[in-house]
Order: sequence, then structure tokens, then C-alpha cells
Amino acid sequence: MDAVSQDTFAVCEHCNAINGPLNKYCSQCSYPIRGSDEEKASFRLTVSSRRRFLGDAMDKVKSARNAILGLAALFFIFGLFVGFGMDDFATMIANLILCVIYLVLAVWCNQNPFGAILTAFIIYLTLIVVNMLIDPATLFQGIIIKVVIIAWLAKGIRSAHEAKGYLKELENLRAVPVDAD
Repeated sequence: MDAVSQDTFAVCEHCNAINGPLNKYCSQCSYPIRGSDEEKASFRLTVSSRRRFLGDAMDKVKSARNAILGLAALFFIFGLFVGFGMDDFATMIANLILCVIYLVLAVWCNQNPFGAILTAFIIYLTLIVVNMLIDPATLFQGIIIKVVIIAWLAKGIRSAHEAKGYLKELENLRAVPVDAD
């Protein structure tokens, strides 16, 4: 039997993987190496749309990270006000600790947006519930701000989850995400 010549092997235009002579699609990234121009254009469109969706999701993640930084700032300012204005240093220390926690979560958001935003969300809801149990009137104090922060963080959680999915799809397609940071 004759050996298969090197000319029959195809190099993928998308990921440069070497494919066998019978492969219609790249074994590494699923690019239609022997497909029609329409199939190739469809593949490129899929990669492009996933990159765009990833970019949109990451913008929302950045917005949630900004909400976490805003929470840190609010706890810092409130802590200083209560500590020095009302001589309640225990509450000031608790608020400054929460400020540091939210700052750490904002930094962690760069490496693991989903985990960081979810953790910030859980801590924030826990604080609202604990304050409500101590003094039920606190539930309605600043309710609009509380609802906005909860909605902002919930949107960030959803976007971070979507971004993880888009990153996974792009990895499977061997497509490097553009500005996924």
C-alpha cells in the first residue's frame, strides 16, 4: 500500500493544527478546513460574535466590580462618620473591616469575577438581614440604594457566569479572546 503523501494533510487556517487527509473539520478547533466558503464564514462569524458577547459581559462585570468598590467606599465613609462623629468606635472598626473585605473582593474580581461578585452579593444580603433582625426599621432605610446595589450585583453575577461560558466556547474554538481581562 502506498504511503499517504504530505500534500494530502491540511493545516488549519484558524489554529494551524495539522489534520488528516479525510478530515473536513479541524480536529482541534472544528474549523471547516475542507468546508465551503459559507461554512468558513459562519465559523468566523461565530468566533466574532462570541468575542463580542464576551466583551459585553466583561463590561457588566467591570460595572459590578465598580459597585463592590462603591460598597467599600460607603462602608469606609460610614465607618469614619460613626466612629468620629458619634463616638461609636466598635461600629467604625466593623465598617472598616467590611471596607477591606470589599476591597479584597474587588481585586479578586480580576481573577475570578463570578466568585468575587457572588461573595460580595452574599455578604451584602447577609448584612441587610442581620441589621433587619437587630432593628427591623433598618430594612426600609435606604431601600432604593439597597435595591440598586442588589440589582447591580445580581446583574454582575449573571454576566460573570455568561463570560465564563463565552471564554469556554472560545477556548474550544481555539480562539484567543480579545481583551477578556
